Amino acid sequence: MAKTKAPVSGLTTRHIVYLIFMHTIGAMILDAGINFGLATAMYKNNKNPVYIWPLPNTLAGDIAVTIIIQQTLTWILDRLAVRGDLKKGLVAPLRMPSDAPKLVRWFVGLEDVKAAGRPGIAFHVKRVVAIVVASFLLYWPITIGILYGLKNDHVGAVASDGAGAQAAGDFNLWPFPQIFKGVYSAALGLTTPFISYVTLIYEGEKAASTGVSAAATTAAPTTAGDEESKVAN
Repeated sequence: MAKTKAPVSGLTTRHIVYLIFMHTIGAMILDAGINFGLATAMYKNNKNPVYIWPLPNTLAGDIAVTIIIQQTLTWILDRLAVRGDLKKGLVAPLRMPSDAPKLVRWFVGLEDVKAAGRPGIAFHVKRVVAIVVASFLLYWPITIGILYGLKNDHVGAVASDGAGAQAAGDFNLWPFPQIFKGVYSAALGLTTPFISYVTLIYEGEKAASTGVSAAATTAAPTTAGDEESKVAN
């Protein structure tokens, strides 16, 4: 049975492969698939036209809500996934680099690692809010600009008659809304490896502070066996 490995200093090749394939590419594919399905349920066979702004089917509102929900779930579920992988011995936890930026140190939260017990809900709320705000400022304005460019070129719009007049709605051509939401959520998934990275450091510092290591875990049975041998002799 695999055991938790001792914390190591610096990213190894195994860490890089782990972060790229499982927590970047894998996360992007998973996010895209889930949101493609959600968009299908939301927009396909919906009588209300899809617009950038007007309700009820507003892509501007959709992508804003997607940021909040996806980034919140990513913070929670990705941390759980990393912890599970560490328990399986898939990768080793990391020690905090001596030259780590203040941003990384803040997200790791060394003050909470050193404190007794688990970090409170405020620890997670502050970091989720920071990720959501940063994602909104980075992704939302750019995406709105792209949508307006597509709208001006009538991409995703359905012609209502042979003369080429446009039907109500900006993006009613199936599966444009679904593909758009899938690609958008995949792009949001690029934040996942950062969360994975700070979680690896968090777990590494927590293990180091409590003196837990794989060496101690594997050495314990041998030591006990030696003591029994001494008693028998």
